Amino acid sequence: MAPVLPDTRLDTIQWFEARIADWTANAAAIGLTGEQVTAFSGQITTARTSYDAAQSARATSKAATTSFYNDTDAMRDTGADLIKAIKAFAATSDNPNVYALAQVPMPADPSPIGAPGQPTEVSISLTSSGYLSLKWKADNAAPSSGAYFVVQRKLAGETSFTTVGDTGEKSFVDASVPLGTTSAAYIITPRRGSQTGTASNQLIVQFGVGGAGGAGESSASLSIAA
Repeated sequence: MAPVLPDTRLDTIQWFEARIADWTANAAAIGLTGEQVTAFSGQITTARTSYDAAQSARATSKAATTSFYNDTDAMRDTGADLIKAIKAFAATSDNPNVYALAQVPMPADPSPIGAPGQPTEVSISLTSSGYLSLKWKADNAAPSSGAYFVVQRKLAGETSFTTVGDTGEKSFVDASVPLGTTSAAYIITPRRGSQTGTASNQLIVQFGVGGAGGAGESSASLSIAA
């Protein structure tokens, strides 16, 4: 059998409110006494009054909370501007005691960013013009932070690496490989200012007939040497 009364408190109040007049008028006919119905009517009124008071309190609390948030945010914004003014005054007056008087922490010396990460996952391909296109990945190497990469190359028959260019991106196109070159080795070194990071593993490219650099070569084999 389904329950007679609703599940929620408000629905229960409304359920009895809708019936109390008939219960009062027909108390004896439905097996109740007038005293019972009168006392119960008072309980319904008390429950409704308590509900209305709770709703009013919730509305008042919500409004008070909104005011609290708004006032605190305004205070924080103004306070932050005052702290900026204190810091600016300390800087222009060159007086670190300002921070002690204001009980504001002195700014910490900025930590050095450090050298860019080692270039890894280096790949190489031929452009439509037959030039070599190198690409790689590296952490902590955003161009906006001053990071850049120096690309060095050693051709077949050479005994040392020479710099062929640098780039702020994680890619480089070498358009200067001489005609007829059979192989070229590359090393990519990350830098930021005077800081030098760990260089990439050596990338050795073996060319087919004609080499790259405008020779019309359409493919190249490659291998990576540690």
